Amino acid sequence: MARLVETRPEPRARGLVSDPSLEGRVQVGRHAPSPALRDVAMHHWVGRWSFPDGESHTTLLLADPCVNVVFERGGPHAGSRVVGVWTKLWRRTLEGDGLVRGMKLRPGAVQALFDRSAHLLRDRITPLTEVVSEDVRTLERAVLEPDDDAEALAALEGWATSRLRAEALADASLAVAIAERVTADASIVRVEQLSEVAGVSIRPLQRLFRAHLGASPKWVIRRNRLQEAAARLERGEATQLSALAVDLGYADHAHFARDFKNAVGESPAAFRARLSSTC
Repeated sequence: MARLVETRPEPRARGLVSDPSLEGRVQVGRHAPSPALRDVAMHHWVGRWSFPDGESHTTLLLADPCVNVVFERGGPHAGSRVVGVWTKLWRRTLEGDGLVRGMKLRPGAVQALFDRSAHLLRDRITPLTEVVSEDVRTLERAVLEPDDDAEALAALEGWATSRLRAEALADASLAVAIAERVTADASIVRVEQLSEVAGVSIRPLQRLFRAHLGASPKWVIRRNRLQEAAARLERGEATQLSALAVDLGYADHAHFARDFKNAVGESPAAFRARLSSTC
């Protein structure tokens, strides 16, 4: 990776539902992968934070159906880990000084790198040493010791490229393509629709998602809708919650509100009011 290409979205990452008032204290950079990993990795990312004693920030995230390979320097979470698809609300409290570098895989791409079914990683933070057979201490040093992000991420790129499993790429590519279709097409609100547009019957589709995404097609569709709902509420685009529910394919506002509260922990109206109060 000769240079870093910034890919960070604005104003902030899709799926974040935490209070944005302290997020300026957390610096996040996102960088495009090299051509060798473009079909497997969404991006590389770097996070830095610094909070004085007594201050912290809790990140709340409706995560994408992606697996992350994460390296962290210092503190109780130091080391390397694989974070599986997170079907619950992700919570992480940041305090003190921290540095994290990682690689976010495309939805469905985990078996292109690891001989591990995605459902075995779901809702788990697994030490990298439990997922790969080689000693990862040299890799951890190469990714975490440099101050230069380009040097560190080049080491991560080289390791990931060397692990590409050609025999698993075909099935992984199909899973990636179908999962990305959900994100790209907001009209897909039912598993039957996804089955039809993907040309894969429902049972094989469910098996494909279990092995390569770690979550069901129904969950992936629902998560995409809830992320879109949160984004529109944050941007102030949803003045009528009932209209938003219909636009996202819900049968009624009550069903939408129940799904949103189960995922985020508060109703759409409360979420909108909280964000308005912090602006």
